[in-house]
Amino acid sequence: MDLLATISSYFPSLSKSEQKVAQLILSNPDEVENLSINDLASMASVGESTVVRFSRKIGLTGFQDLKIALVKYQTSQKQDLTDESNEAKDIVYRQLVDGLQDTKGFIEQDKLEKVAKMIHKAEHIYILSVGTSAFIAMQLCNRLKRLGKFVEFVPDGHLQSIYATMIKKTDLVIAISKSGNTKEVIQSIELASQSGAPVVTLSNFINSKISQMGDVSLVASSKEFLSDAGSFSAEVSQLYLLDTLIKALVDINPEQYHKVRNLTNRALVKRIE
Repeated sequence: MDLLATISSYFPSLSKSEQKVAQLILSNPDEVENLSINDLASMASVGESTVVRFSRKIGLTGFQDLKIALVKYQTSQKQDLTDESNEAKDIVYRQLVDGLQDTKGFIEQDKLEKVAKMIHKAEHIYILSVGTSAFIAMQLCNRLKRLGKFVEFVPDGHLQSIYATMIKKTDLVIAISKSGNTKEVIQSIELASQSGAPVVTLSNFINSKISQMGDVSLVASSKEFLSDAGSFSAEVSQLYLLDTLIKALVDINPEQYHKVRNLTNRALVKRIE
């Protein structure tokens, strides 16, 4: 798994001093691999113990493990850059592929299958999402409806708060937020949780606020490539994760979902006859 993608995904859940270490590594990975723990702590203006805590927070055993991971990352990056084109189409392609590879590394098959089973048996599904993540929520809503699921989604946060109070224990809540810290989504999850219905969360950051509130939490890559052109990498990663989830759902009962899909397809065909 891409070390920098892992660090980025943990970033919001780190303490301020740990974020200083993370930012230094994200900005200068080629320099940090050659530093001692004392040098790194000094450059980040933190104590050596903070560097150790940071290393453990992102799943490593300590500073030496961090240095080894950095060396491996730098080696792989140098290999990837060999003979690569710098045309716009190739640069963006590599960016998207990097995000997809990171997301693939984040996916835990047992969690994916658990969420698929929750969707399969839920009476109704309520999706909570606002802002830019609402586009992703709409795609999920449409896909599930085409598979015969009763799904409720509106991009208005106020209306989400209203229907969050009507959720039953037999329903399922899916909350989507790229940052994982969207206030409106957090408030709606709190309302929905009072029903006892299970909550699934999707964000681009490990240990984000909503991931801590979910019964099952899914994480896509947070990797974006900052430039004046912007980047859809994080959104593409979310769509890949949801595509994988839908595949796992259909695999639960292929015959049932094939029949439903045929029915919905015929209904759409009739609209143009």
